[in-house]
Amino acid sequence: MPLVGNTKQNKERSIEDFYLQLKKDNNPFWGKVSDSMLELIRLINELFPQTTIWGLTSHSRLVLQASDKWDSEWFVIIKSLGVEFEFEYLMPHYKSPWEDAFVKGVTRSLSGAKKYLLIAMKESGGWADNHELQQLLVDNDLL
Repeated sequence: MPLVGNTKQNKERSIEDFYLQLKKDNNPFWGKVSDSMLELIRLINELFPQTTIWGLTSHSRLVLQASDKWDSEWFVIIKSLGVEFEFEYLMPHYKSPWEDAFVKGVTRSLSGAKKYLLIAMKESGGWADNHELQQLLVDNDLL
């Protein structure tokens, strides 16, 4: 069971439903955001068929968490700007120059988003013992 909405926020609908609803907004920008986020969600679900990843949504932003607690660490934050994805990941405290430091990068392709996602999940430490992530890192030459 891959990407699942945090139960505190998404009691009535799935993350996919959130972005499908956003698409109905008649604003072309939100339509592009919705389309790109739905593509990214499909990618996450394909990559992690056995790992539950918890998500919080906010328009163009998707927060990935390792547990179903809305106030747990926001390990990875992905923003869609329609034609590009902006990734941020929380640096582990032992690497961080200050409390809650994030690393940020932008890609303009789904293949780039896949690479950034895997790196962000690894480097944040949120899924340190996850075998699926470890295998994906090996398979994509990211170790």
